[in-house]
Amino acid sequence: MSVPTSVLLSRLSAAGYTFFSGVPCSHFADLFERAAESALIDVPAANEGSAVALAAGAALSGQRAVVALQNSGLGHVVNPLTSLLMVNRIPVFLLISVRGHPDESADEPQHIFMGAATKAILDQLAIDWYEFDGTTGGLDQLLIRAAEAHRQEAPFAVLLRKGQLTQSPAGPAPDAPLDYPLSAGEAIELICQRLDPATPIVSTTGFITRELFRVNDRAENFYMQGSLGHCSALAAGLAIARPERPVLALDGDGGALMHMGVMSTIGHAKPQNLIHVVLDNESYASTGGQASTSRSSSLDLVASACGYRSSVRCVEAEHIMTAMKHCASTPGPHFLLCKINRFHPATLPRVTTRHTPVGNKRRFQDAMERNVLEPSAVG
Repeated sequence: MSVPTSVLLSRLSAAGYTFFSGVPCSHFADLFERAAESALIDVPAANEGSAVALAAGAALSGQRAVVALQNSGLGHVVNPLTSLLMVNRIPVFLLISVRGHPDESADEPQHIFMGAATKAILDQLAIDWYEFDGTTGGLDQLLIRAAEAHRQEAPFAVLLRKGQLTQSPAGPAPDAPLDYPLSAGEAIELICQRLDPATPIVSTTGFITRELFRVNDRAENFYMQGSLGHCSALAAGLAIARPERPVLALDGDGGALMHMGVMSTIGHAKPQNLIHVVLDNESYASTGGQASTSRSSSLDLVASACGYRSSVRCVEAEHIMTAMKHCASTPGPHFLLCKINRFHPATLPRVTTRHTPVGNKRRFQDAMERNVLEPSAVG
């Protein structure tokens, strides 16, 4: 059972909600696009904690605010939920998509722990929640419960499962496809061509990890299947701990934006052996192609301002090849912003078809101990 996204949004508007923010999830399908087209004030957020704070600001002005997030994002919102909303009694309505629900068939392994703990976390925080059943009657109930929480000046959460929101009929035509010549897979192939085979790569969650797995599966790849936004920090930690070997972070615009502060950390620590690549298609490709805010940001200039020793914007294949050659001859940290289109193969293999998370970790650690690199691993 399910309700159309447009029905949910129209009922929220009728109930007095005027402000919307959050971070996309594939279970929400077209929720973010429809919210942008609705009467709601739509403000995309780089991470879930910021979305809660944005909503709190709107609530302080007298508006009713909605935040949409995946249950994996609960880790980002515990602090603003408790030390901002609850201590100040600011009501915000949370739409939480539940991945890894224990009553459903197995999801990807990165969702197992939070799927089992979602309700317990909300209970521990004393946040009232309602598990949506996908019916219009259930929609009535959740709005009644939300109204009561608002009267009590308390946050309220609704838990939604896969398929309980159906895509609404197409609205206005989406933005024209990006005309950048390279796809994610093509950019990854070019990067791998310029790396020594033993160079470790840390890849961000979603389609980028799946593209790397498709293009060049190797023991030296650490596939991050979850933890969006932490790819560059993990790679930097690896590079700092092992300064004798080059390390490449294969990041995306959504991840880089989510925790952009780590770029300042990298610029301050200056690991000379780190190459930070951001594949930027200006969207969250893995969750349905919802737009990110990278189009109005210059991440290459941010990296330069944060203290990276080099920062370049790559659009053509030769730009990537030249930049990678530069990385081989000068100390880093280096930053490559690769503007790419949104093309991916119709089906992308999942890493879990071949490697468990623990198996991938052990294979990667074995490769780190086994391979001894020359001073330059790019050439």
